[in-house]
Amino acid sequence: MISGAKALIAVAGLVVAGSTVAIVASGNADEGKVVRVIDGDTLVVDFDDQELTVRLLNVDTPETKDPGKPVECLGPEATDFLTEALPAGSTVTLAFDVEREDRYGRTLAAVYNDDDLLINAEVARRGLGIPVTVGKNTKFRPPVDEAYQEAQEQHAGLFAEDVECTVPAMVAALEETASQAASEGTGTTAVAAGAAVTAVYALAKTVDAGFDAFEASAKAGESLIWAALTPPQKADLQARANTAQTQVHDRHDELVTVQAELQASEDEVKRKAAEAERIAAEEEARKVAAAAQAEAGRLAAEQAEAHRIAAEAEARRIAAAQAEADRQASYTPPPQQYVPPAPSSNPPGYTGPRCYAPGGKTWRPC
Repeated sequence: MISGAKALIAVAGLVVAGSTVAIVASGNADEGKVVRVIDGDTLVVDFDDQELTVRLLNVDTPETKDPGKPVECLGPEATDFLTEALPAGSTVTLAFDVEREDRYGRTLAAVYNDDDLLINAEVARRGLGIPVTVGKNTKFRPPVDEAYQEAQEQHAGLFAEDVECTVPAMVAALEETASQAASEGTGTTAVAAGAAVTAVYALAKTVDAGFDAFEASAKAGESLIWAALTPPQKADLQARANTAQTQVHDRHDELVTVQAELQASEDEVKRKAAEAERIAAEEEARKVAAAAQAEAGRLAAEQAEAHRIAAEAEARRIAAAQAEADRQASYTPPPQQYVPPAPSSNPPGYTGPRCYAPGGKTWRPC
């Protein structure tokens, strides 16, 4: 039993889903209940006690179930969104296009929830899927395209710069790294510049790793994060990525040059300081040597003067001795006259000093 807005499917062939109007053939719709969600664009629906695997028409979400591929960016988020939008047991209306099944036997359909929202378009509106056309099924492509355009304008999902795995986020991260490298100042010393070189070298390794991941995702080609982008968007992001990587490496080279210049300048300052110290030391040595030489000259002069004085004193002594010798040699003692001793007034037995008269026969007390 179809009621409310869904009756329009059978009567007028229209389904209103928010701002989206999807045109379907009269009677070309069914109602069922959700059994479970498989991934972002596939679910199981119960039709008259028969479980059918339903593939959303005109939208493709990142892979999560392919055993031959890794889980793609935002794949789990797309699955979570579909699970929240169409919880198990909820009623859905399916609208069909020209081809009812794909090559895997899945039912191809537009899926509306109880609020008549076209879930195919809502997936695209959140940037969790991209528009696709399977076979001749183009009926629901316009609302999906419109929602997808809105996602681009709002930078949602695959176009978000704050979702690490998206291409815009990869490029934004590279540009942030380039900004960090540009903000690294050199300082005024070689040590400070060396620290900046080390920091930017680490940033260069980071930007290279990020760029490699960016390039790898681009080469993958089939990855939805790249398939979501138009050729101009891809070219713009590639150019931005190249610029960011180049800026980091150019900044590193610039800092290396600055470090070398600062080191050379500091080495020159040290060399000049050492040269000044050497010259000062040599000048001081010359002063010390001159002072020592002057002191030695003074001491030599004093010594010479002392020798001269000593020599003069010795000469005077010798002359005086010679004069004394000559005097003594020429001395003739005067004749001595006998002076009779004075009568002794000493008592007999005098034992004091005696002065004898010439000849030694007489004496007197001295």
